[in-house]
Amino acid sequence: MGAYRYRPLQNAIADRGGWGGTSVENLSEPTPQIIDSNSSSFLEQLLSHSSDAAIVVHPNYGVIYASPAIADVLGISPEAFIGRMAADWIHPDDVGSMLEYREAAENSGHAGPIIIRGLHEDQTWRFFEAEWWRPDLVDFAGGTILHFRDVSVREQARAEAARSEARLGALLLEASDVVMVIGRDGQNLTYVSPSIERVMGWSAKLASELTWRQVIHPDHLQRWIDAVTEVAEDPEGRRQIELKGLHKDGTWRWLDASILNRFEDPLIEGVILHFHDVTPRHLAEQELARRSLHDSLTALPNRVLFVDRLESALNRSQRSGGLVALLYCDLDRFKHVNDTIGHGGADLLLCEVARRMEVAIRAGDSLARLHGDEFVICADEIDSWEEARILADRLRRDLSKPFNHNGRDLHLTVSIGIAISSNDNPYSASDLLENADSAMFVAKKDGRDRIAFYNEAVRSLELSELAIRDALRGAIENDQLVLHYQPIYDLLSGAVLGTEALVRWQHPVRGLLQPGDFIPVAEESGFIVALGAWVIERAMQQAKAWGFGTTRQAKMWINVSALQLERIDIVDEITNLLSSVEIPSHAIGLEITETALIDAQPEIDTRLRILRDLGYSIAIDDFGTGYSSLLYLRRYSADTLKIDQAFVSGLGISRDDTAIVSSLRSLAAMLELRVVAEGVETQDQLQALRAMGCESASGYLLARPAEPSAITKILDTPIQLIRESS
Repeated sequence: MGAYRYRPLQNAIADRGGWGGTSVENLSEPTPQIIDSNSSSFLEQLLSHSSDAAIVVHPNYGVIYASPAIADVLGISPEAFIGRMAADWIHPDDVGSMLEYREAAENSGHAGPIIIRGLHEDQTWRFFEAEWWRPDLVDFAGGTILHFRDVSVREQARAEAARSEARLGALLLEASDVVMVIGRDGQNLTYVSPSIERVMGWSAKLASELTWRQVIHPDHLQRWIDAVTEVAEDPEGRRQIELKGLHKDGTWRWLDASILNRFEDPLIEGVILHFHDVTPRHLAEQELARRSLHDSLTALPNRVLFVDRLESALNRSQRSGGLVALLYCDLDRFKHVNDTIGHGGADLLLCEVARRMEVAIRAGDSLARLHGDEFVICADEIDSWEEARILADRLRRDLSKPFNHNGRDLHLTVSIGIAISSNDNPYSASDLLENADSAMFVAKKDGRDRIAFYNEAVRSLELSELAIRDALRGAIENDQLVLHYQPIYDLLSGAVLGTEALVRWQHPVRGLLQPGDFIPVAEESGFIVALGAWVIERAMQQAKAWGFGTTRQAKMWINVSALQLERIDIVDEITNLLSSVEIPSHAIGLEITETALIDAQPEIDTRLRILRDLGYSIAIDDFGTGYSSLLYLRRYSADTLKIDQAFVSGLGISRDDTAIVSSLRSLAAMLELRVVAEGVETQDQLQALRAMGCESASGYLLARPAEPSAITKILDTPIQLIRESS
């Protein structure tokens, strides 16, 4: 372009008035005349005093004029900017469009605005909004004016908004939640998030065209309309509601929905609906509820549901004058069968027994499995004692037919006790159960495979239980009670995490009795308090001997009953025993069964919290067998959850059992509870527990309950079985 020297514009055209700008003068060529004096005042006002930058660009010489604002906009003095070409300061990607707009301006007089990127003197790229124009002046020398302002902040905000919107769109598309906005008419949806297609199957467009009546379950429609209306009418309205919505595949899904009034928000102007699919949780809760009312092995009603049906039958009989018979059935010598064919074979056999009994009873009768090999039947509205006997004989006959197990015939017999309630001699449900149980015991004593009715003779035999209770009271004094211990193992390392203390009664006549043989009697008589105190003291002493909480980081788990916890001074008793034995409280865990908590006094919650605060661990035992499992998890101060064997036994076999245990494990994790799976008896169960992240377990597969001397030998030896399965 030749050599240039610079001088103020007013010097270059001093005779035409001041510009306050800068011009360029070619030393070898005449300096182009930009404007004449007639246009001076107009352009000076337009260019020199504007906060926006302006330059005059000559097609041959580049920038021949730069306004004073160039220093603020680009950080460079007007003098230094003279002579620059587009490529010197405009982003390479924007040069082409800039030249196109300039050519358009030369042809039409104006072009723009356009967003370009320009290089600031600090070497950062800035966004500028630019316009080209060519004054309609005869004496304006061949240049075009570029007028531009810095819009970097605005463009960056737009870019961030676009990124945020893109992120939000991606999140809403992939989210498990759906967001909708209801307009002021209460019907039309002004927004539906794209995630609705993944969650409910409907496209956002189709969903916006559906009515509430089409997609809300009829049982929930009015409640939903009322909730939305209530929120819409309250400027600060907010509601949480669960309801069923229709999936596109035709199934009803449980939805947890939040409703929020945002009419005052100018960006929304509507009611926000925010919901997610909680169907899996509802199904799990329904299954837990079903399991709490049904036997997990046979799917028959359990004691809770049976007692409810029995009470209903007794109420009906009082109005109608009919009889209600309760048949208590116990399979004879089933333990021998269990030992012969194994637990798996015995379970299959019990299921077949249940099916035969279902066929044998009358329509309308209620059949339940109480536990083990004990079944009960409520025969409603019978006409006579003889009708009850006929039903019992039919049961004995059908169960006496051989059962096929792996190609071999197995023969069973059953002892049945019958108790009758009538208007003349009415009984409560619990009394009728107890009477039928007593009659069944008489049938056993008479040689098994018998039927016995509850009568005065049975009542006399019942009185003999007082002698058993008296013997139990002397069991502590005569040193007949013993504790066996069952190890609890870490399912990752195989190390012993602790032991559970299990009481046995070395009866002088009947031999070693299991807890089920005398604990119910102890609880009924109240002797469980003294027996429980003895167990706690002996278990603490054994924990001290094993160095639990000191030399060994293990825990002694001790069963306590609801009756013990209902005592006002139970906390002091436990604390005093701990002090006398001199072991830390964190070495002791107290466990109480969920079923025992169902009818427990509210004060138990307070005492459990105190014990927890003192450092004792608290476990809910046999979890899942009670009526309101989730309720008791929330209510009591437990830090450990013991999953009942009834659920564990189906792992690796039953998809439902696996789903339930997995859900319980996840629930415990969310509530920060440790988990112990009880009753592990097979490798399949062990592998399933470890796969779902269960921390610890106990059961016959790992170690059977044993005397202290036997447990001492294995305390420091990780179980080989777990290491091999890892």
